[in-house]
Amino acid sequence: MRLKPTIILGRLDDRPDLSSRTLLQSTNFWILVCFAIWYLVAYQYCSYAYNRDPTSFFFNPAKGYQRVYSLKREGQADAFIQAANHSASELHPQQSTPSICLGIATIARTKEQYIRRTIGSLLDGLTHQQRSSIHLSVFFAQTDPHQHPVYNEPWLKNVANDILQYNVDDEEMARLRSLEENHQFWNKSMYDYGYLLRNCRDTRADWVMIVEDDVLAKEGWYPQAMAALQDIQRRMNMDEWLYLRLFYTEKLFGWNSEEWPQYLGWSALAFLVTAMALVVGRTYSRRLRKHLSNVSVAVLCCFCLPATILLYFMAGRVSMQPPISGLHRMERFGCCSQGLIFPQQMIPRAMETISHATNQRYYVDMTLEKWANAERLARFALVPPLLQHVGSKSSKGSKFDEGANSIWNFAFENYI
Repeated sequence: MRLKPTIILGRLDDRPDLSSRTLLQSTNFWILVCFAIWYLVAYQYCSYAYNRDPTSFFFNPAKGYQRVYSLKREGQADAFIQAANHSASELHPQQSTPSICLGIATIARTKEQYIRRTIGSLLDGLTHQQRSSIHLSVFFAQTDPHQHPVYNEPWLKNVANDILQYNVDDEEMARLRSLEENHQFWNKSMYDYGYLLRNCRDTRADWVMIVEDDVLAKEGWYPQAMAALQDIQRRMNMDEWLYLRLFYTEKLFGWNSEEWPQYLGWSALAFLVTAMALVVGRTYSRRLRKHLSNVSVAVLCCFCLPATILLYFMAGRVSMQPPISGLHRMERFGCCSQGLIFPQQMIPRAMETISHATNQRYYVDMTLEKWANAERLARFALVPPLLQHVGSKSSKGSKFDEGANSIWNFAFENYI
C-alpha cells in the first residue's frame, strides 16, 4: 500500500548561533546575500534601461526629454519651408472633394513661431496624390492677424489652400478682442476650435484633422493615419466613435490609484503562488527539505518577494507593461488636443458641443471627453503616435510654459 506524501511545514531554528562559521553555513544568510547582489544589479539595470519612462522612479528628465527623431524632422521641415519660399507646391485638391481637411489655428508666440515646422513636417514627404487629397486651412486666430510674424511670409501662400482670419461682424469682433485683452484663453480657444471645424465642414472632406500649431509630424504619417481610419470604419459605424488621436503623453499611463485593488490582487497572488511552490517543492525534494526551513520560506516570501514587487512598480508601468504598437481604443488618460481626426459625420455635433461650452472654463479636450463619455463614443489612438508636441512656449502666456514643456511623447523619439 502506497503512502500519500505529507506536506512538511519545515523546521524552526531553535537556538540561532551567530558565530561567523555558523553564519556562513546558514541558508538564510546566503539567500539574503544572493538576493542583495541580484537586487543591486537589477536596480542598476533599471536606472539605465528605464530612465526615459516618465512613469518610472528612475526617470531622468535630461534623458527623457532629449530630442532625437524630432531634431531630424525639424531639419526636414525647415528644408521644406525654405524650398516653399521660392516655389509653389501642388496646392489645390484635384479631387472634387478632398479626403482630409487639415486645419491649424495659430497665435503669435513671444519668441519662436512653431507653425513653420508644423506645416513643413506635415507636408514634407507627401506624394502628389496625397497632397492633392488634403485641403490645408491655416487660421490666424487673432483679431489683428498682421501681428503674427508668419502672416505675410511668402511660403505660406505657396502651401496653404486657405489662409483664414476672423470673418465676423463688428459686435462679434469686439467680443473676441475683449477675450484677447482679458486673457480668457479657455473661451477663446474654444471659439477658435469651433470656427476651424466650421470651415472644414464646408469643404465636405471625408475627414477633419485639427492640429495645433506647435507639433511635428512623423515622416509617412498620412498613409498610417488613413489605414487606421479605414480599420476603424471596419470595426464600427461612423456615429459610434468620435476621433482618432494622433498624440498623447505617457505621463498619464502610470500606476493609477484607481486600479490599486488590481495591483493588490496580483501581488497577493504572487505571494500565494511563491509560498505554495516553495512548500510543495520542499515536500518532494530532499535537498530542499534539508536547506529550506520555515524561516527561509518566510524570508523569501515576506522580504525578497515584496522587494522584487516594489522594484517592478518602481520600474514604471510603460516599461513593465508597454502598449502594443498599432490601433487602440483610448477612452481614458488620452491627453491632449494636439492632433485629432474626426469623421465628417460627427462635425455638426462636435460644433454644437463646443458652442455650448464656449463660455465655460474648459479646454477643448476636456469638453470633447466629457461629451464622448456621456454618449459612450469610442475614441482611438495610434501607438506610437504620429505627432510630437514641441512647443515650449505656450500660446496662453508665459505662466503656462512649464506645463507646455511637459507635454511630450517619449516613444515618438524612438522612430528612426
